[in-house]
Amino acid sequence: MESLNLIPSFLPIGISSPPALFVFFLTFTFFLHIIFVNLTLGGSLLLLTSKYISKIYGDNNYNMIAEELGYLNTFNISLTVTTGVAPLLFVQTIYGNFFYTSSVLLSFKWLFVLAAVIFAYYFYYLYKMKPLYIRYSGGKGIVFIVIAALLFLYVAFMLVSNTVLSMHPEAWEEIYLNKRAFFDLPALLPRYIHFVFAATAFAGLFLMVYSRMRKSFSKELKEKMYNFGKKTFFIITLAQIPVGIWLLLSHEKKIMMLLMGESLLGTVSFIIALIAAAAALAVVLLKKDNLYFLAGLGVVITIFMVLIRRTIENGYFSKYVNIYNMETNSQWGIFVIFLVLLVAVLGILGFTLFKINRELKPENK
Repeated sequence: MESLNLIPSFLPIGISSPPALFVFFLTFTFFLHIIFVNLTLGGSLLLLTSKYISKIYGDNNYNMIAEELGYLNTFNISLTVTTGVAPLLFVQTIYGNFFYTSSVLLSFKWLFVLAAVIFAYYFYYLYKMKPLYIRYSGGKGIVFIVIAALLFLYVAFMLVSNTVLSMHPEAWEEIYLNKRAFFDLPALLPRYIHFVFAATAFAGLFLMVYSRMRKSFSKELKEKMYNFGKKTFFIITLAQIPVGIWLLLSHEKKIMMLLMGESLLGTVSFIIALIAAAAALAVVLLKKDNLYFLAGLGVVITIFMVLIRRTIENGYFSKYVNIYNMETNSQWGIFVIFLVLLVAVLGILGFTLFKINRELKPENK
């Protein structure tokens, strides 16, 4: 295969742990990362939507929803960046020869991702703090969120583009010679739309849960926030059906069949993700207050969508290399340090969420 000649060789020194461990922690840390990605990207889009509704209908409750989302996203952005470091390092370790090549081909467009995240973060703080004249302006800094949302959409597009490009070495030469555009790659557009829709639906589900946790909110505000999240989740999840079919069919048959019987992990994950999504839609339609069940369904959907992603990516990369045959030069001391620090971080995060849950415990009705 000619494209094999374009793929750089792996590092001759080998990797520091068995490949299966790297794959596991890549999947696990990416799951943690994507939770906050969904909240950041989806929250930005819902913030703008709620601001628009507030302006059109003169309902200040939606303005308060927007302000709350702006406040929360200053934390979500930092957690998105922090949790994104580990999966990026794991990707560079086991798929570095693919990832670096696709990054080089994207050139300045990929390099701008870091600047885009930094600027978006600053713009959110300008909106949150509203310094100087912004506090007294009619729009009160909403232009900063518009720019931040556009930057986040750009970052998401570049991340999806880099992933898809890394999986298609056969297209590298044509893209390098400017005979083909990277955004012409199969599955890129439906994958990106699916990504944005998923983030928005997850943010809507989060709003439903969050509205029941805030004791200080008025009953009217809680209902508006709950219904806003409910409609967002329901409409966007339904829209995912044609987008999901488009995405599935955009893959070559061999990859598509990994979710339809060829791969046990891919097939089971696909079925469970569909069942969980259908269950969430049913709960939203039929019942009102299922706080923990809805949150659990959101987590389950995210987990199995991550596993579906892993199955598809492995299907593409396995055409060129078997990562489980990579040379290993085990350094268990480093791995133990990493594991201890990971457990410590997860413990701190869990304790923080526990404290928040106690402070924002739903009112008994």
